[in-house]
Amino acid sequence: MKNDDLLLAPARLKLKYLKTFARRVSAKTGHLEKAGKDKKLIARLKAELAYISFKFRAVFDNTHSYYIILDRDMNILDFNRASLRFVRRLFGKKMTTGSSILDFIHPSSAKMVTENCDRAFAGEKFTIERKVAYQGSEFTWWSYEFSPARNLKGNITGLVFNANDITKRKAYEEKIRFQQNKLAEIATIQSHEVRGPVCTIMGLMSLIKGENYADEKEYLMLLEITTNLLDKNIHDIVALANDD
Repeated sequence: MKNDDLLLAPARLKLKYLKTFARRVSAKTGHLEKAGKDKKLIARLKAELAYISFKFRAVFDNTHSYYIILDRDMNILDFNRASLRFVRRLFGKKMTTGSSILDFIHPSSAKMVTENCDRAFAGEKFTIERKVAYQGSEFTWWSYEFSPARNLKGNITGLVFNANDITKRKAYEEKIRFQQNKLAEIATIQSHEVRGPVCTIMGLMSLIKGENYADEKEYLMLLEITTNLLDKNIHDIVALANDD
């Protein structure tokens, strides 16, 4: 797990309850102010809310992941700084709360986003990976996570969308697959094209030994041919192992 993910784990929990907590604090302080009661409690609750908000934003805005929070109508409730910059750079728009998320994605992705938001609103948390090219740029790999957001009563009131550029990870995975394929090919050569000549040499040596190591030209010619074949196969393995 990345450090960002470790930091964001508690932040995600605060994210679910922060707005509900804010409404409750607002209602509580409003009631107390009207009644002229405990001013110190009002100040403490406001300070606590401000501190929680500060800690949340400190983590939320200093991660390289892209976070956007949506309500059930797919309108934007909140977003982090990375998302704001990404959307501005890609579409030349400034993302704002209250706007539809569909205003800040490419039309070709609208159906995919809508369908996956519906899955999250139904209570499913999932991650998908896609290879995309943004506005003529090179293809990059992205991981998209959709998580339902619940209030204190457990009702789904929206979702949290998280995106990460996983191009480097995919390149590493492709390299591993390539190496595994080479190892499999080497194993095939070893089991068939190397083992065969070795068995032939062993058979010829057994015949030569049976003839008391007499100078049998036919045996020696076969031994030379087989040895050359074995040498070729070994060179092929070395070349394959060194092929990047």
